[in-house]
Amino acid sequence: MKRTDQERIAREIGRQQKKESIREKRLTGKIDVSVGGYAKQLEDVFMWDDETIYNVQDDSVLEVLMEMKEDLSDKECEAALKRAIKRTKVKDRSTPFDEVMGLLAEA
Repeated sequence: MKRTDQERIAREIGRQQKKESIREKRLTGKIDVSVGGYAKQLEDVFMWDDETIYNVQDDSVLEVLMEMKEDLSDKECEAALKRAIKRTKVKDRSTPFDEVMGLLAEA
């Protein structure tokens, strides 16, 4: 068997394993632990108006942040936070970002 055939078979096995894990995740209803998943969770717990986000110090936000800190690297945490704040479409994005990054630094 040629090396290219072995690589093709290995890629196909990888695809099948990935499809199986995605299907399993959907069936069990696990929480998405990716950057996008945490961004969505943060967006769901944030309370905001057109100007700013209000409940940065709230327990529900802190709970999501602690889970995020455990599952993601610092760079990924920052990316998830930026994405969540961007999704809220508030005008003042720097203040909540700085507050949350301060909270993450303390933890």
